[in-house]
Amino acid sequence: MVDRPDSQVADRTGNTLGRGVLEGAFGLLEELAHGGELGLTRLADGAGLPKATAHRLLAQLVAVGAVQRRAGRYRLGPKTFRLGQAWQPAPALREAARRPLRQLAMTITGASVNIAVPDAGRTLIVGGIRGEVDDVFPVHAGVLAPHGNAGDRMFAAETPETEPPACCSRTEWKRLVAKAHEQSLAFDYEWPVPDVSCVAAPVRAPSGEIIAGVAAVVLDGRRLPSIAPAVRRAADMVTACVARLPAAKQVQFRSWSVGGSDPLSAER
Repeated sequence: MVDRPDSQVADRTGNTLGRGVLEGAFGLLEELAHGGELGLTRLADGAGLPKATAHRLLAQLVAVGAVQRRAGRYRLGPKTFRLGQAWQPAPALREAARRPLRQLAMTITGASVNIAVPDAGRTLIVGGIRGEVDDVFPVHAGVLAPHGNAGDRMFAAETPETEPPACCSRTEWKRLVAKAHEQSLAFDYEWPVPDVSCVAAPVRAPSGEIIAGVAAVVLDGRRLPSIAPAVRRAADMVTACVARLPAAKQVQFRSWSVGGSDPLSAER
């Protein structure tokens, strides 16, 4: 069990303190979003909660329809799905990426293609087109990519202070980030997600800052070198589309640079 601040720990009765109640509930929802249908022990461990606390929070989530319980296992409920459907992030960026992503999906048979933005040192997918990979790992809007992925390395090229993933030393992380910066491409060969490979290219604002990334995700890593040029072209097309946006919409991209604390706030 990892150490947590006092506001996040549970008292002797299993009740979380302060804002830890919400954090605990959302931690459970995150585990269900990635794991599908899970048991109590797995959920509690994944969310970093005592089993008694996890059980109580899950009972409350079930009561409001956010989670469903069946035969001692839990899964996301219909209310969570409806709320998720209402999430429409980064509309200007998604509009700029719509045609390039469609063309990219037609060029790379079977690939999942997406557009993602930096979010507090991580890579948040905000739109895309599903492909064969989604049967193994979901690559759709709202997914926070595993730490250390190609997008993280691409965005970290402009923010050297970004923390490396737990599986990487700082030296190795700096080497990977420098390589992504040099190539203007980043590659994942069945890491950090087993059996899933990815290539990502940067999208830039008119200022030159990286504001997003286009990626193609496939099951066969041997395809990456041959599809990388198409991914780069798609990213360049999105960059060109962003540059043609009205000036009022371009202003919002200033807070989307990789050093920004909230890449989506300007469109709320």
